[in-house]
Amino acid sequence: MMSLSDQKTNRTSSFNHSMMPSVKSKLMKNFGRTKEKILQGMGKTDRTSDENFDVYVQNFESQHAQVSKLNKELNKYLNCLRETQKSSKAFYDTLRETYEADWPASDLFAEQIELLEIKWSDYLAKLHKDVQLPLVSYLNEFPEHKKKIEKRYNRLLDYDNARHTLQNAEHKTSKKLGQNAHSTINNTSAGSSSSSSSTASNNHATTDQLTKLTKLKIELEDKQHVYEDLNQTLCLALPVLYENRLKFYSSMFQTFFHTETIFHSDCVEAKSKLDDICEKLSIETSQMRVGQTTEVNSVEIERDLPPIDSESTDNNNDYSTDENETDNQHNTNSITEFAPNLNSEPVGGGSGDGGGGVSVRPVEQSTSLIYSYLVDRISESSQDERRNQGGKFLYKVKATYPYDPKEIDELAFDKEDIIAVVDGTESEKEDLDEGWLIGIHELSNKRGLFPENFTKRI
Repeated sequence: MMSLSDQKTNRTSSFNHSMMPSVKSKLMKNFGRTKEKILQGMGKTDRTSDENFDVYVQNFESQHAQVSKLNKELNKYLNCLRETQKSSKAFYDTLRETYEADWPASDLFAEQIELLEIKWSDYLAKLHKDVQLPLVSYLNEFPEHKKKIEKRYNRLLDYDNARHTLQNAEHKTSKKLGQNAHSTINNTSAGSSSSSSSTASNNHATTDQLTKLTKLKIELEDKQHVYEDLNQTLCLALPVLYENRLKFYSSMFQTFFHTETIFHSDCVEAKSKLDDICEKLSIETSQMRVGQTTEVNSVEIERDLPPIDSESTDNNNDYSTDENETDNQHNTNSITEFAPNLNSEPVGGGSGDGGGGVSVRPVEQSTSLIYSYLVDRISESSQDERRNQGGKFLYKVKATYPYDPKEIDELAFDKEDIIAVVDGTESEKEDLDEGWLIGIHELSNKRGLFPENFTKRI
């Protein structure tokens, strides 16, 4: 009975014997390929060339490099977008917290900011699903084809090596046959006893050479068959892969830009609503400030104005004397000075050649009406001051193109809008770039910077 160690030794020996042919075959193949590659590099052997296939490989490598670069840059772009999303979310959350609940449309303000966050998430998810994943899948097709190209290159080395081995064997066999034939002729002419044994030996050697040649031819045919099958497969696959790049890129680009367009359009819509809300807040704040200023001015005017006595000094008699006429005219002029739109109406009395007196009905106007008029004048004056802030109008221009502001201090306008150009303050002039003007919109009374080439002078 065999011991455990003997059994183990037998198993190891049988395993080594089973592995030996495979390892030896691989070593022989690698040796033959390396030898053939060196000889081709030295120019001692020729290489089977295929110009069409070389073009296919060149296109394949160029296409592979371009797809790899595109995938790399897309990953960078998406990573930047994810970081931008985080920053955007943090900033807009702060805006939502800053916008107080009792301000106008606070619910709508918070709703639009939440909508922006949702649009960001949908945008990144769609880019990942419809753009990045198809590109990765397309890129994964290249390693398989690359392995086949390398395999085809090794098979070509095997074929060239077998071809050159057969050529060398044929040359040696031909040379050997010539020498044997010459030796046989010499032995026959000599007629020695050893000639028959020498002839038999030569015939045996010739038979071995022919057998070897037959084996080499069979081996060459096998390697040629393997090479040509793989070569034909790649010659069909590589051009198709290269031509399909147009279809893939067009679909990918269209999906990418369509996704970008939808996202940015949705963001513009949401931010436009936020802009309207903030504009409403600004208008209400301005109205509150103007109302407070008007109230204060009205109190100051009421405090400073002297009392107006509208009662007549004589309820029963007309003012016909010169003294009363003069006093009445003085009162009328005083009121007219404060309220020029109020008209005094002459009544009664004669006029004509005799130069008779003219009696005037007393002007009775409530103090509140005068105060109201003065408040309107003060309000108009404050508006004119704001409109003319920074100096008088230099000239006016008409918009030839609409302009959307890029900065907060720029002026928005539509085509055909009228803008009054002003000189501007010293600080505004310092920040003013060449080709830009300072103006006030005729309709909205908003003041800001605008590009001169979007307008024409009128």
